[in-house]
Amino acid sequence: MKNINTPNVDHLLWSISVNDDEAAYRSLFEHYYAALCLFAKRYIEDRDVREDIVQDVFFNIWEKRKSITANISARNYLVTSVKNLSLNYLRKQSYIQEYQNKIIENPPLYSNGEEDLYTLNELEALLAKTLEKLPPEYRMAFEMSRMEQKSMEEIAEIMGVSIRTVERYRNKALEILKKELKDYLPLLLLLLNN
Repeated sequence: MKNINTPNVDHLLWSISVNDDEAAYRSLFEHYYAALCLFAKRYIEDRDVREDIVQDVFFNIWEKRKSITANISARNYLVTSVKNLSLNYLRKQSYIQEYQNKIIENPPLYSNGEEDLYTLNELEALLAKTLEKLPPEYRMAFEMSRMEQKSMEEIAEIMGVSIRTVERYRNKALEILKKELKDYLPLLLLLLNN
């Protein structure tokens, strides 16, 4: 991972934390991105998911840069972060699959079509209201991805941004929706995963 012309990467992490150094952030990203995607393959088979996880790690570094301790190893910090996010992703996927299987195997006893329709209509109304509050780029990426079933490449072309940016927008929108609609989370997850 390191060659003769590579700057001390631990210094880059320190510079990001202390100086808000965007150039150091880019250097750290360029130095580790590919290797971290490869490392994530130990846990996650899907390439797009691996790339999302690594991008989330770098996004979190920038967002939480002031809380990063200056005397830590950049490599260890990044590898541990990718591992933790990968394991979190696997846990969430397991929970979603388990919940979907449970619903399929044991449908609700009441099965009151009118009540089900009310809950679904309520969720759809709350979802629409929450989507309106999102920044326009988050909403656009989310709606095109989840509701219109467009590919990341199509969305990137329409929005005039990179695929990675589209993925970040979509992921942030999903994160906000999950937080805002936490009371409906199981139903929301089923709705969004269909």
